Amino acid sequence: MENKAIISLRDVTFTYEGGINAISNVNTTIQQGEFVVVLGPNGAGKSTLCYLLSGIVPHIYGGRRRGLVSVVGLDPWDQPLYVTAQHCGVLMQDPEVQLFMPTLKTELAFGPSNLGVPREKIFERSQEALSLVRLEGFEEHNPRDLSGGQKQRAALASVLTMQPQVLILDEPTSQLDPAGRWEVGEAIERLKKTGELTIVMTTHETEEILHLADQVLVLEGGKTVLHGSPKFVFSQSQQLEKVGVKTPSLISFQTRLFFSQDKYVHDIKNANINLTINDVSLRVQQAVELGKIEVREVSLDRQSVASENAPVILEAKSLTVKYPGPPSVTALDGINTKIRKGEMIGIVGQNGSGKSTLVKCLVGLLKPFDGEVLFRGENIRKYSVGEMARRVGLVLQNPDYQLFTTSCHDEVQFGLKNIDVPEDEMEKLVAEALQTVGLFEEADLFPFRLSFGDRRKLAVAATMALNPEVLILDEPTTAQDHKGRYQLADLAKKFHDEKIGTVIMITHDVDLVANYADRLMVLHNGKILLDGATADVFSQEMELKKSFVVPPVAAQLARKLTSIGVMPTAMTLDELYKILVPKQSNRKEG
Repeated sequence: MENKAIISLRDVTFTYEGGINAISNVNTTIQQGEFVVVLGPNGAGKSTLCYLLSGIVPHIYGGRRRGLVSVVGLDPWDQPLYVTAQHCGVLMQDPEVQLFMPTLKTELAFGPSNLGVPREKIFERSQEALSLVRLEGFEEHNPRDLSGGQKQRAALASVLTMQPQVLILDEPTSQLDPAGRWEVGEAIERLKKTGELTIVMTTHETEEILHLADQVLVLEGGKTVLHGSPKFVFSQSQQLEKVGVKTPSLISFQTRLFFSQDKYVHDIKNANINLTINDVSLRVQQAVELGKIEVREVSLDRQSVASENAPVILEAKSLTVKYPGPPSVTALDGINTKIRKGEMIGIVGQNGSGKSTLVKCLVGLLKPFDGEVLFRGENIRKYSVGEMARRVGLVLQNPDYQLFTTSCHDEVQFGLKNIDVPEDEMEKLVAEALQTVGLFEEADLFPFRLSFGDRRKLAVAATMALNPEVLILDEPTTAQDHKGRYQLADLAKKFHDEKIGTVIMITHDVDLVANYADRLMVLHNGKILLDGATADVFSQEMELKKSFVVPPVAAQLARKLTSIGVMPTAMTLDELYKILVPKQSNRKEG
């Protein structure tokens, strides 16, 4: 295939109406068939870049642009959207904004039929697209009834029926569970292998794209910070960390063990970097045999505030929840579990496994079909919703569902007023809560003037001000960049350590669980599949596969390296660094 530039940006600067400068002097050239990944913190300009390439800017969002943009030889700025859409397809973060027809068959036909494509050709294109995304047999299904991963693949198929030459993917997996991410990732990989599509994808998930990317572009504040091959870009771990982009764990691990930072950065073209668990583990074993790495016996200190004798603070007994149909769905099927004071628990499982339903039962928002929930041994039915809020606090995945007053101060004050806290004590609690989350200076600011991450912190402040004994976080890392990824978890850890509070985190982020949770619960089809110490649960890889949960990279490496004395219970890179220590001579390896 003859390589030719299919996308070109030259000194591109874009400013939104209102004077917000989103892109500054960006330059890049993308060849036909390349897979280009755009990384950067929230607000870096990633989505704006997608809008510029697809024509969403200026036809939907206005502003001023300088510089040259060429997509398949056309400038999207000068072309109507229906023309650009024939060459450049877009898959957004939320698939539901792109799905609106009553059946998948009509969804896939909608785009090409508007372009006057003959009926036979539409059918042919639809079958090809369904085959690529593995949705054959779903033609008569309503897209709204599909799972998260299926919806995203359906939206992708609807874009493919337009037969674009360029595909823009704006964080396509950020809202999906492990199964959905795998499904969409596999579909993207199959598309790349055809070699026909040029793909530009924004994401925060560096691990998922490591083996796919041809180029990586890193933005910060609308400017290019790094640009080049994955091998080169991900070698700049210090610069990536400063910007707020995660270096893939396998590369961080090899950087630490096999290269001095200066040598690695300057001699990256000659560096031997492995990109699979098997290759990296084999390399470590060889280094140990050659005496370049020492394997140390260390104690992995994972002290928990909770003990086996700690009082049970929440208990679910034979908890069963059924949602009416048709068809009816059993969301929880006889759940029994005890949660003790001071525990920090992670709950994982794919969408539909029962995680959110369980949490709704624990806070009293949902009445079970059968069974009961006890708080300190008493049935929670005796408490009002307000009384439960003082005992069990819930921070939702989307903070905007919890924010409705005109200032950050009033937001935190609202709950305290409703439980009749005295005025003088109330002001003290409001100030303390805002100080804890770092929003004291924004007390008078309208909540929706805050960033998404700060709005989540405000929701935490409003919840923690009520001084609950249990804090529940629903997907604390969703839509967060690497820098802000663990801000809520850090706040929860502070609550846990300082107040001996109990923390429950619903998440798909296994690294979050490995770093913070001392206990891990895996739900599958409304039942508890696994429940125990986090390291023990992560070691049961065959059982985890049932729920599409993949252990952290560090845990997978530890299991592969048990033959050389590495403890199989290691879960984080920091723990591996304590066990595997490079000898001084190894620092000169190239």
